[in-house]
Amino acid sequence: MTEEKGPKLPGIILPPLPTTKRGYSVQISGSKNNQIAYCNGRFVFLRSLDSPDVTVFTKHLQKVNAATISPNGNWVASGDEEGQVYVWSIDRPDITKNEVKACRKVNAICWSFDSKRVCAVGDGNPNRGKVFPWDSSNSCGKVDGHTSEIIACDWNGKRPFRLATSGEDMVVATYDNIPVKFNKEFEGEDHTRYCNAVKYSPDSTMLATAGADSKIFIYDGKKPDEPIKKMASKKKGHHGSAIYCLEWSPDGKMFATGSADKTVKIWTVDDKKVIKNFAAGEGQHELFQVGIVWLEKHLLSVCLDGSLIFWDFESEKPIKKLCGHSAQITDIGLLNGVLYSVGQASKLTEWDLKTGEGSWFEGNGHDGKRITALGVLPSGSLATVGLDDSLKISDCKTKKFGDAIAVGGYPGGLVAGHKSDLVVALVDQGKLTVVVDGKVTHTEDVDYKPVCAALSPDDSELCVGDEKAKAHFYKVSDGKLSESSFQSNATHLGEIRACDFSSDGRYIATAGQKKKIHIMKVGGDGKPLNSFGWEYHQAAITSMAFSPDSKMLATGSMDESVILWKDLDTFSDKSKEVIACHVGGVVALRWIDSSTLVTAGRDNTIKTWTI
Repeated sequence: MTEEKGPKLPGIILPPLPTTKRGYSVQISGSKNNQIAYCNGRFVFLRSLDSPDVTVFTKHLQKVNAATISPNGNWVASGDEEGQVYVWSIDRPDITKNEVKACRKVNAICWSFDSKRVCAVGDGNPNRGKVFPWDSSNSCGKVDGHTSEIIACDWNGKRPFRLATSGEDMVVATYDNIPVKFNKEFEGEDHTRYCNAVKYSPDSTMLATAGADSKIFIYDGKKPDEPIKKMASKKKGHHGSAIYCLEWSPDGKMFATGSADKTVKIWTVDDKKVIKNFAAGEGQHELFQVGIVWLEKHLLSVCLDGSLIFWDFESEKPIKKLCGHSAQITDIGLLNGVLYSVGQASKLTEWDLKTGEGSWFEGNGHDGKRITALGVLPSGSLATVGLDDSLKISDCKTKKFGDAIAVGGYPGGLVAGHKSDLVVALVDQGKLTVVVDGKVTHTEDVDYKPVCAALSPDDSELCVGDEKAKAHFYKVSDGKLSESSFQSNATHLGEIRACDFSSDGRYIATAGQKKKIHIMKVGGDGKPLNSFGWEYHQAAITSMAFSPDSKMLATGSMDESVILWKDLDTFSDKSKEVIACHVGGVVALRWIDSSTLVTAGRDNTIKTWTI
């Protein structure tokens, strides 16, 4: 059989949450088609609010700070840390309409109401922003009037064109016409700290500003000389807490603000009163409200931890909360058809594969530190290890983190039993710590750093790969380890980063940093069955798993692909399928069933694949 190559499309994409930064607002954009656009790392995610559909834009080479959907709902403009702006199609993200160098760094982007012009602002010298046609790099005037980074911008909704910007110099500037021309700036007695938001009302008659000084001002949209309304102060509204975001209602009669007091408040313009108060929670800075989208059917806010809260306008209660990962995913696991994932932000997420929505386990995780590995146990619990030097057993029914179990050092990984609640923690300081039913039963001191491990289907054999290219084998009995007589004769040239037993218990496979894959017969002479080893990945292998029916082996790599090895009878290297999976590399993979694979990658997404 000849080698098969993609492109293969994923069945489901589980997207990450928006990237946030404490002390700043996050730019999140909504469209009339009930879609939202936001940034995570160097990627832009377009997410439907009516279905699990997700679109990913991957052409940025640097961290993306802003992404905004055009008013006509057809295009997205996104800008990154290097000042690069792309204009791309919502329906075909592989089609780029425009590419412009706007400034040194882009912080915010807005569209003109006719969807024909884009304004990108941020930092640079001499230019801190650029206005340009959506389909060319020509300039449509200068964005000046600021002496520091520009952090927000907005265009009015009808002719004549008017543009507003705000910056870290506490200045709000306005510009008229096309090409844009500087009109006026406001400073001093207005905002005394960063003005985080500038927004024109839908009918363009008013310009609203909100800042870290907890103040809100409403200006005349045509002649913004002095505020016509002062809406909030230290004694009113958010009571002195920084306001990070502001969004008008679709009818322009109200607006919403999000603040460090962990609330979203709805204001009426005429009587300057708060009529709705949406409280995200108490006592956690992760619940600061840093972004808002207000559409005809949806009102949602972004918390500092990246989670998205959908609010019920009448009851002032959350309808639902979308959770997931805003930083790198480290491991995934499947239990009774339910997907779980862990990551750098100390979150344990349960995923609904039908809706694409995630929810978090309660608790502080591993003291807020990175969770390095995840294992599923037959009893219906999950085992996790993290940088707090502990292992936790958490119940999937209550969805609460369990108590910490000390493992004697930093656990870089773990392996969980198939038949019993057995966990072996791989401690970097040269220890294999065995935990059975939540109690440490054995600690094996070793003269190497364990990197990866696998248990046989009956939990009687343990394989451990180390950083010196060697695989070690142990017998497991009564919660204790003893050296096995089985020895691997496979040659690896770098650390072994992945290993797995086949589901029928016949084979053990190992793979490593130097890209070679070896398959050996369990209980055999230790010689590789696939001759000199398969070496077709272009970078280090990070994960591997045999299919449940033991007919295929899947390997994931930092070369951004998964290879399906389909001949486990004659071990021919010609019968394989290559799937391009994740930009940046694959970090973990598991089989849902013998025809469905799930992968996690450095693009912070999780994807399913039908084989």
